[in-house]
Amino acid sequence: MTAPDVTTDKVQRVLEQELARYGQRTPKSAALYERAEASMPFGVASSFQAGDPYPLYMDSGNGSHLTDVDGNTYVDYHNGFGAMAVGHAHPKVRAAIERAA
Repeated sequence: MTAPDVTTDKVQRVLEQELARYGQRTPKSAALYERAEASMPFGVASSFQAGDPYPLYMDSGNGSHLTDVDGNTYVDYHNGFGAMAVGHAHPKVRAAIERAA
């Protein structure tokens, strides 16, 4: 078995391509980040959310899926806090909140 032909130059090229793709897919998150970092460290409420080149800003969640402000949909593999147990916007949880409001 031989080692894969991976070089630092190849890794750098792939990184640059992926960062460009990220920027093309997430211009609204980039704009929100610029605005947010003027008032919050790293532009987010938690250091866990910080990341290079900027974090994604979510618009909505449903079940195990999240949609960012640019309309891209993701599977939420983090499932932090309450979402871990019931997903995002579970109908029974929403109904209970609406009754209590």
